[in-house]
Amino acid sequence: MPTLTDGVLFGLGILVLDFLAWRFLDGRNDQLRLALRALMLGLSTYVLFSYGMNPLRAAPWPDEGLRHLLAQVLEVVWWLQGARLVTIMLDRAVLPEAWHKERLFQDVLGALVFLAASVGAIAFVLQLPVRGLLATSGALAVVLGLAIQSTLNDVFSGIVLNATQPFRLGDWVTIGDVEGKVVESNWRATSLLNGQGNLVVIPNSVAARTNIVNANQPSHTHGLSVMLPVNPSIRPALVLAALANAANSSERVLRDPKPAVSVRRATNDAIEYEIVCYVDSLDQKINVRNDLFDLAHRHLLSRGVVLRPLSVPEPPLGGADEKHRLLRNVTIFQTLDDDEISALEERLTRHEFDVDETIYTAADETGHELHILARGIAKVILPKDGAEIELRRLAPGDSIGQSGILAGVKTAVIARALTRATVFRLDKTALTPVLARRPEVAREMCRLLSEHHATEEMLLASPSNVDESSGGLLQWIRDGVRRFHELTL
Repeated sequence: MPTLTDGVLFGLGILVLDFLAWRFLDGRNDQLRLALRALMLGLSTYVLFSYGMNPLRAAPWPDEGLRHLLAQVLEVVWWLQGARLVTIMLDRAVLPEAWHKERLFQDVLGALVFLAASVGAIAFVLQLPVRGLLATSGALAVVLGLAIQSTLNDVFSGIVLNATQPFRLGDWVTIGDVEGKVVESNWRATSLLNGQGNLVVIPNSVAARTNIVNANQPSHTHGLSVMLPVNPSIRPALVLAALANAANSSERVLRDPKPAVSVRRATNDAIEYEIVCYVDSLDQKINVRNDLFDLAHRHLLSRGVVLRPLSVPEPPLGGADEKHRLLRNVTIFQTLDDDEISALEERLTRHEFDVDETIYTAADETGHELHILARGIAKVILPKDGAEIELRRLAPGDSIGQSGILAGVKTAVIARALTRATVFRLDKTALTPVLARRPEVAREMCRLLSEHHATEEMLLASPSNVDESSGGLLQWIRDGVRRFHELTL
């Protein structure tokens, strides 16, 4: 029977402490766990060698069954404790930093170390013939390999994927037809969290045989594509020009790489066009894609192209229909009826601008006119410190000049044509009756003016004590409208 003086009970006590520490110690404190494992191995080594239980030899006391068995258990466990500590040390010293979060390489490395420790324990502690064991295990490995062929295919495919690193944890990727965020990559499969919040598990063998698209690489450019079918009766050159302007109208689209517009295919029902452009943040892709559809609609509409079924004829281009369509797509005039729109149509004046020509500036006589962009692209800039800061871009249906026409406020902003542009102007005198009858139009103009204040610095000439919060700014603008138009809002 083991006694307190032969070391067996000491060894068993160390194993119990090791188990309790592994079970209850906080798993997030890796340094403490590593130090504790090294301490437990050191104590086990001291106890075993001090009491004649050398792990490199057969267990002592062969004539005492229970005592001999416990000594064998302690020596075998010593080999496994050493394997566990060596695995952790090799993981930190050999594996690259990027692989520390990948379970596959940790599992493979740990399996190899524990396999070597098991062979050592069998050879030294149990004194079994390793050569025969290896021969038997080789035959068994062949049988198991045939039985788990698909699983082995996943394992080796996982090794290739983790070695080449087409993606990392946290990347947004497309593997075949599945798109999502990589949340785990282990020896068996890769797990993606898709846009619907579902976990999709893809076997590594499947991922290795299909196309992998990593949206996080390169980190500074992220491509997006917008497909748009258009009536085949519309001349493609006109549509391509409108869609190119749509891509260039978005300030969030990168200029390098340059956006590209192309015809993908043509059928009897439609010609399919594609806009390919890039953004600098993965989070912007959905918003920019939605904006591009809106901008494409506006630029096509400005050229008389209405997205409609093939059986419906296209409306005529130009004339009163163009003015009516333009005013209907201006946000501030959404609540007006057809008679009021028609009255404003008669007061519109048409103006053409070449590239880089100034469309609007508060310094000249156009400061008290509402400028509505009908075709092309314009940019709103703010001169500052000898340079020009681009604040936003104007697409068909956008307007500028609300500050002057509402309250007579002079701002420092300038609107300049980026392409050949068509602009319709509406004088203050034409809008005053509308503002008197429709206070909601003035309120909408005030709201837009308030939104632009943050980027345009439109109150550079306003009193310094104006409250720039949303309510204070809107109230100040409404007061200016009352004074400028002698209205009661």
